[in-house]
Amino acid sequence: MTSTHPHGPIVVVGAGQAGAILSIYLARQGHDVMVYESRPDLRRTDIDAGRSINLALATRGIVPLIDVGVIAQVDEITIPMRGRMVHVDADPTPDLQPYGSQAHEVIHSVSRSDLNAILLDAAEATGKVTIEFEAAVSSINFEASTIVFDDGRTEPFGVVFGADGAGSRVRKAMGLVGACDFGTEWLDHDYKELTLPPSPDGSHRIDPNALHIWPKGEFMLIALANPEGDFTVTLFAPKTTFAELDALDAIQKFFETEFAAFTELVPDVAEQFLQNPTGRLGTLRATGWNYEDRAVIVGDAAHAIVPFHGQGMNAALESVRSLDAHMRKNPDDWATAFANYSAERKPDADAIADMALGNYIEMRSGVVDPDYLAKRELALELEQRHPDHLKPRYNMVMFSTMPYSEAQQRAHDQAEIIASSIADPSIDVDALIAALPELPPLDPLADPTALSTS
Repeated sequence: MTSTHPHGPIVVVGAGQAGAILSIYLARQGHDVMVYESRPDLRRTDIDAGRSINLALATRGIVPLIDVGVIAQVDEITIPMRGRMVHVDADPTPDLQPYGSQAHEVIHSVSRSDLNAILLDAAEATGKVTIEFEAAVSSINFEASTIVFDDGRTEPFGVVFGADGAGSRVRKAMGLVGACDFGTEWLDHDYKELTLPPSPDGSHRIDPNALHIWPKGEFMLIALANPEGDFTVTLFAPKTTFAELDALDAIQKFFETEFAAFTELVPDVAEQFLQNPTGRLGTLRATGWNYEDRAVIVGDAAHAIVPFHGQGMNAALESVRSLDAHMRKNPDDWATAFANYSAERKPDADAIADMALGNYIEMRSGVVDPDYLAKRELALELEQRHPDHLKPRYNMVMFSTMPYSEAQQRAHDQAEIIASSIADPSIDVDALIAALPELPPLDPLADPTALSTS
C-alpha cells in the first residue's frame, strides 16, 4: 500500500472506535491508511466479555457518525434511554428522572463491539484502509521511522496516529522524545460487570428505555439494556468493598442486603461476580498531544476518563472530527494542524474529565438527595422559560456540541444563580438567567432525529 503523504506510510495504531473512525476520515482526505490492532478481529472473536461497559451514545458522538455515513446502521443497534430510573430500598415503583424536557433528549445504549464492527466495516469499504489484527505494537522509533512489534518485526511509517487507548505505546514514544507529559489519576473505586438475563420469552425484565441506577451513597449499580433482551450491569464501589467480596457467601449476602430486588432477577449473581474481572477506574491527563508532524494521539490515548458521564467514546469521536477539520485547514502543514487540534481539545478534555468525576457522586447519591432534586427541578423549569440562555449541565454535555470547557463554565455560573435563588426566593432569578450569554448553536450535523427515540 502506498501513502499519498510525502513522509511515507500513514499508520493508525488501534482499531477501536477512535482508530476506526479516524481511518475513515483519513481515507476521505485521500490517504491510504495502515491500521495495526493488537487484539483479534472482534467481528469474528468475542474479546470484550466481562469488561465492555455499554456505551452511552449522545449528540457529540452522533455527529461524527452522521458525518462518515454510518448512522443508519448504528440506529439498528441502539436502544434509546429517556432518563434515569432510580431504584431505592422499600419502593417497588422506581422513579424516572427524565434527561430533558424535549422528546429528542434521550441517550442511546449501544454495544461497544457492535458499534466498533460497523466502523471497521465502513473503514474497509473505503478501499483505502488495511487493518492488521493481532499486531501488538511494542515501541515507535522516530529516528528510524519504524514501528516495532512485540514479535520483533518492524514496519516503516511516515506519520503515526495513536488511537491505542489509555496504555498507548504511541504516547509513550512521544514522551521519550520530550513531546508529551502524562499521568494517570487512579480512583479508589473499581468496577465489575454483570449480566441481567432476559425473561424466558426473551423480553427485558425491566424497562429497557432507561438507565437504571441503584444508588447507595458510596457505591452503586447501573444497568443498560441490550437488544437481545438482557442488560449490561455494572457495580461501581470502593476498592475496600471489592476486597471484602472474595467468596460466594459474602458476595451473595452483599447483593441480597444491598440490591435485594435486583438479586431476585439474577440468581447466579455471585457466580458471575467471581468469574468476571474487576476493572480499574482512572483519569489520564496528557499535555502535548503531538510530536511535530510525525505523531498525534486521539481518544483514550490523549484523554481517558471515568465512565460516569457517558462521554468517553463521545469525546473520542468528537476529538477525531476536530483533528480531521484541522488537517483539512492545513493540508500541507500537519505540524500546525496537529498543534492546533491539541490546543483546541486539551481544555475540553480536562473539563469533561472533571465533570465525569463529579457525576459519579451525583449518580451514586445525588439522585436521591432532596437538595439536588430541588435544584434540578428549578433548572428544568428555567430552561423552559429561557431556552436560549440556560440548559442544565447534564444537557449541555449530552445534547449539545458546545465545547466541554464552555459547558463547564456555564454550569458553574448557572449553579450559583440557582443556589442563590433557592436560598433567597426574593432574588429575580429570571433576570439573572436572561442576562447570561445566549447558548451557542448546535453543529449543523446535529440532527435530533438521526437516531430513533422510541
